[in-house]
Amino acid sequence: MKIDNTLIAKELRNYKFLDDSRPGYFLQVNSQNCYYDIRVNDLDTGKYFDPYPSYSVRIPLNQRILKSGEQSLSVKVLPFNGDTLSKQASLQLRLMMYPDMTDKENDYGGSTVLWEWEMPHIEQDLPLFAMDTVFEAKVPYEINILDKYALDLSKMDGKKLLPEVLHLFQQRHRQLKNHGEDKKLMNDILQRAHVQLYYSQERISELSSKTTQRPNEVLQPLENYELRLYGNGRIVTLLNTFDYDSAIWWADKDTGEPVGWQPFYLFKNKVTGEWHTW
Repeated sequence: MKIDNTLIAKELRNYKFLDDSRPGYFLQVNSQNCYYDIRVNDLDTGKYFDPYPSYSVRIPLNQRILKSGEQSLSVKVLPFNGDTLSKQASLQLRLMMYPDMTDKENDYGGSTVLWEWEMPHIEQDLPLFAMDTVFEAKVPYEINILDKYALDLSKMDGKKLLPEVLHLFQQRHRQLKNHGEDKKLMNDILQRAHVQLYYSQERISELSSKTTQRPNEVLQPLENYELRLYGNGRIVTLLNTFDYDSAIWWADKDTGEPVGWQPFYLFKNKVTGEWHTW
């Protein structure tokens, strides 16, 4: 059993854009005294489970936006300490759009704030706070890979699914441990960035040729993980159980602190049974 992205990459490599626009969408997230899990269109967008009380990040959204129109946004805010949210818990979101992601010299055309939201002040003991909403986005592409090819893994027997996913994670882990990058596979995986991030083929070739060797970091054993589904049950990954990032991660060789992760998302072809990376 192996991963083959040849078919998917061929479609994306020759993709014809719907128009000449090249917008980029971003979500600014500011948090204090809480953890969170954010999804756009049920795709993994942003998680925070680090041991620090405040965090600020700007998350690119294009790879979670599959086509123009209404996009779903779901947020779960979780306790930083204990079983209930702190009265000092705070989460602020700002949705932003840059009109031209190819115009780097002019700040991508300048940002426009489309939407802002702040979590209400916590007045009572709550185990979590959840919010679901939608926003509009207009992009020059339509990615229908999941609809065309992906099996609904939520209907698959978990006792069969986990060993298959683990086997593919073990393969990837061995490649990284032995510095045996498959440049063709990496080039195929990056073809979705050609469409959603507007990367040139030259840029993709450059990225796929980069080594993942990290001289000051130690790849950690593949253990203490849990299976997680995204994309309405069609995408699967393994997350570690200490900060819920990828189960493939590196630690600083001196301190042992986590310093690097490699996201690895998979879907299963509902026709051929082959596995592909998302």
